[in-house]
This record gives sequence, C-alpha cells and structure tokens, in this order.
Amino acid sequence: MRRLWRLALILAITLVGSFAAVHAETVIERLVSPGALSRGHARLETRCNACHLSFKRAAQPAQCLTCHKGIARDRASATRFHGTTPKARTAACRECHVEHKGLGHRLVPLLDLKAFNHQTQSAYRLTGGHLRTKCAACHVGMTRFRETPQACAACHTRQDVHKGRLGPQCQSCHTTNRWRELLPFDHDRTRYPLTGAHRTTPCLGCHVKEQWHGAPTACVSCHLQKDVHRGAAGPRCADCHLTTNWRAIAFDHERVLAFPLRGAHRTVACTGCHARTARPSAAPVPCVGCHLKDDVHRGADGPKCASCHSQSTWKVAKFDHAKTGFALIGLHARVTCVGCHPKSVNTVKVGNRCIDCHKKDDVHNGTFGTICQQCHNPGGFRIPTVPRMNTPWRSKFLRDFPRSGVKD
Repeated sequence: MRRLWRLALILAITLVGSFAAVHAETVIERLVSPGALSRGHARLETRCNACHLSFKRAAQPAQCLTCHKGIARDRASATRFHGTTPKARTAACRECHVEHKGLGHRLVPLLDLKAFNHQTQSAYRLTGGHLRTKCAACHVGMTRFRETPQACAACHTRQDVHKGRLGPQCQSCHTTNRWRELLPFDHDRTRYPLTGAHRTTPCLGCHVKEQWHGAPTACVSCHLQKDVHRGAAGPRCADCHLTTNWRAIAFDHERVLAFPLRGAHRTVACTGCHARTARPSAAPVPCVGCHLKDDVHRGADGPKCASCHSQSTWKVAKFDHAKTGFALIGLHARVTCVGCHPKSVNTVKVGNRCIDCHKKDDVHNGTFGTICQQCHNPGGFRIPTVPRMNTPWRSKFLRDFPRSGVKD
C-alpha cells in the first residue's frame, strides 16, 4: 500500500510538471531555484521558461537576447558597449549579469564608472568639453545607459539660442570644445558663394534675426542704406560694384557701344558723368552734356566738340585745317584758333586772303593792293620776298592756293 502511494505521488508530480512546463515553473524548478530574481526581472519570477530551457544551459544567452533586442542589435552590428567590448560581445550574459541574488541585487555591475572607457566601449566618443563632463550630467536617471540620447538638442535645448529653428543638428555649426566656438561653414555649397568682403562679414550681418533659409541674395536687401543712387540705378549693384570693396567699380564701359571710354575719360569718376540720382542709361552722350561749362565758345561753335577736341585733354585741338582749303603752314600752324576765328566758325566765316586777317598789319595801307603773297610768305610776314622768285615758300603757297592771283 505504501509503495502504491509513493508511485502515485511521483506520477502526479511528473504529470503536473509536464503540464506546467509550458505555462509556469515546475515544482522541481521551484525547488532547485537558487534565489529570488532582481527587481528588473521580478515579473518573471513564476516563468522560469522565459529565461531557461530545461536541460539546455547553452541556450540561455539566446533567451536573454530575445527580450533585450537592443543589445542583440549592438552585438550584431558591433556597436556600443556590447558590440565593441570583446567579452561583452562573446561571453554568456550570466557571466556579468548574475541573477537570483534577490530584489536588492544590482544586475548591471557598472559600479566603477571611472574605469569605463567611453572611447572604446561606446558608440559615442567623448571630445572637447564632454571629456570634462560628469556621467550623471548626460545619463540623467538612466538605468539603461545604452538608451541615452546622442542628439545635441537632448542635453542643450536650454542653450539653444535659435529656439529650435535650425533643427537638432547642432554639430553642423558648433564644436564640442566650447558652445560658442563655431565650425567654418562652407558657404560655397549654398546658392550664394561668399567672395571678397562677404567672407569676413559676421553671419548675422546678412542673416538678420537668424533667417538662415531663404535669406535674400540681392545686394539692395543688405546695402540699401549705402545706395548713394537712392534706388535710381536699380537693384543690380553687381553690374558696377565688387564684393571686395563697396567703392570698387568693375563696370565694363566698352559694352556701351554708344560711348566707350577713351583717353582722359577712363580716369574720370563715374559720378563725374553719371549724376548720383541719374540712371546710367540717362547719362548724356554729346560732349556738351558734361562740358557745357568748359565751352569757351559759349555754344557758338555748336555741340560737336569732337570735331576739334580730343578725349585725351580738353585743351588740345585736332582739327585738320587742310580740309577747309586753307592749309596751315609756316607761322599759321602756331596761331591759336581764336587768333583767326574770334567768333563762331558757324556764324562768322573767315576769308582765305591774307588781307582778311592782316589788314591792320599792312604798313602799305593798301598801296600795293591786297595780294600780300606777292612779296610776303607765311614763314614771316615782315620779311619780303623778291617778286617772281621761285622760293620754296612761294612754290608751296602757289600750289596750295592757285586762285590767289599770283602769277609766275
């Protein structure tokens, strides 16, 4: 009878164990349990099969990684502590994380934080000011260090003077050495490469109120107050000005077919011809448009100053007198224009006879007539020549003026 009772008890225990193996711990498992679980695993106290497979000790690490999927990813990708530390990557979990020590047991044995090497055992390497930062400053209330956020904004939101307008990628501009230390931003990657003085201009000089995206690129958007033309020349400042210096002018006047610059015009200041309030297209082309005050003829010779004057200097005449039929030879070549043309050539015509200009010089008082060249020549009025003598002056004069009335 006693033997039958023992056999029944063993059979009952076996059946209960077989039935409960899928749903909860068996009586045998409870009897052989080394102790209570830690606080983190306390909810699994009655589910031994969540961590253990009966009689399969080697399968336990796989059971751990079934729940701790993040660590499984770290191991597979060779990142963070469990993927970069050799022992943590290959050893069984129980070698470091000992269970069944009770609720007060610390399952994560990171007691000596000073010995933790953040450079080799973490995916987030400390640089600059982060090397001097205490662990608790970044790992605030963290029981799982691997879940600490790595975005700058996660820790520096209060220091973000941009108030989130530039997004969370603080490292695009800032360094870890000092929060106010900025990285050299490559503006050439934008649609507005910086040149000249723009390279040394503070960012906020153009990006007013931190308008980084969609900042205007037109010159007048920043330089309107410096526009001495007061908007009359339009918004295309770059047609004339350089970025090296606001006063540097780079306009190619050769493109203005109506008035390419020549001679002294090349050194004249732009405002010398283009009034400050006038558009470049409205600048006058005729000489009198700028030189009316310089016109000693007071308009008597008309507006075509270029007929006599050159662009090299206003006082030098280039008029070809031979085109008039009276070539200037001898002393006539050194006489000033007003010496013969005291009034406008357009209103007062000067005769081509000697007596027309030298009537006051005629010491003969008209006794010998008006054909002065019979005795005199342009080389010197007071030096008479022998009549009918074939001198160089006489021959040239007769050739140039055949109608003068002198006969050989």
